[in-house]
Amino acid sequence: MRDKHLAGTMRRRRASGSAREILLLRLVLMGTLIALPSSIVATGREDLLKLVLVGVACIALAFIGGHFITVHSRVPVMPNIRNAWQSGLREDIVDATLVAILQNKGVDLDSRTADAGRRGWMSIQVASKTVEALHC
Repeated sequence: MRDKHLAGTMRRRRASGSAREILLLRLVLMGTLIALPSSIVATGREDLLKLVLVGVACIALAFIGGHFITVHSRVPVMPNIRNAWQSGLREDIVDATLVAILQNKGVDLDSRTADAGRRGWMSIQVASKTVEALHC
């Protein structure tokens, strides 16, 4: 699903050349992260303190560089979803699905059950429109 959503974005990036730029940035970051500790090991194997400090610096560089590349490439980052909202949405989806199944089978439903299904369907529609607005 995520690949399908990002397919149009990747086509535009390839056409504009920014995909190559992002690939180059990633290669430079990986090369830097490999070269720094390798140079320490090649020059002096006994200097463990320097190697540990370079390792810590590489971790920080990986986080900062990775964040910069993610922001530069405008990759959508999955947000943290609050637990109460997530469970409420899950209940609405289950309610709407079960009510739709029962209605398709021709089962007569009481008004509370039908209302729960409609509320679930409306919640799904609002969430879908919100997500669609984020990706446009």
